[in-house]
Amino acid sequence: MQTSDLIALLAVAISIGASVLAQNSASKSHQTAAKSHESASYHSGTDLFMQLNLVFVEYPHVRPYFYDGKSLTRDDPNYHRAHAVAELMLDVFEWIWHRREGITEVDRQAWADYVGSMFALSPVLRAYHLSHLAWHPTITDLYFSRGEFEGTTLPHQRSQEPEGA
Repeated sequence: MQTSDLIALLAVAISIGASVLAQNSASKSHQTAAKSHESASYHSGTDLFMQLNLVFVEYPHVRPYFYDGKSLTRDDPNYHRAHAVAELMLDVFEWIWHRREGITEVDRQAWADYVGSMFALSPVLRAYHLSHLAWHPTITDLYFSRGEFEGTTLPHQRSQEPEGA
């Protein structure tokens, strides 16, 4: 084997080694980025949820509409604030559920159960959601598929048959 062959063989070995190191480095970078994304999702979701909780601290008079089943009439002095809180709550639910793949199965199930409980407890939340279905598509899909809105239908699911047919 000539010197030039040995140099070529050494160059190939170094090239293969560098390639393996580069792939390993890329893999570690991807894992770090994935963990960072997961952490950011948790922190963003937690921050949103804490802001939602602060609404109930700052405006405790709207809490019964969401936790105690209190109904809301158009002439209620809290009508607009309760609807604003319902929209905020649905936005938080939608944001977190849309990113559910980035959370653990245990947390995903706990979150789905919490959202289901809030729908069960709050006629205001249910009514607001049903009147704005397109604004929260992942929540809509989740809860119609789980039967949370039993007895109601999506507008495109309503029967097209004429009355009395």
